Amino acid sequence: MIRPANIEDIPQLVDIWLRASLLAHDFIPASFWHERADDMARLYLPGAETFVLEAADRPIGFAALNGDHLEALFIDPEVQSFGHGTHLMAHAMGQRERITLCVYSRNVRAVSFYRRLGFQVVEERREPLSGENEILMAWERRAPRHRDSLVT
Repeated sequence: MIRPANIEDIPQLVDIWLRASLLAHDFIPASFWHERADDMARLYLPGAETFVLEAADRPIGFAALNGDHLEALFIDPEVQSFGHGTHLMAHAMGQRERITLCVYSRNVRAVSFYRRLGFQVVEERREPLSGENEILMAWERRAPRHRDSLVT
């Protein structure tokens, strides 16, 4: 089930974010992530439109949007690779006409995931906090093609 996040979810979502970040971004020192956990709890999650994916009455992942920008998509490492990220992204993509996101260039698995969903690379740049290269990607809903009707 996907539902809007509430304030009581934040500690569990930060825990998922931290464990998944440490796993996916092993090229960045662990201290970087630990130092940002409080900001995630106090600023980022409460300020975003966050959707929680639940299974067995507990959060197992979330997607956080700030307008049309995906700020975060994280799945509990214990249940990754079962399609939960795709499910959450389908939900988010159903809520928007366009989505942008940034992903670390060295997170090859995530870059590939977003490409499979139809995201295109817009630019590569340096992320100032980590000093790592990141890719700005964008997806846009395509309008259905209509066949021109022939009038005879």
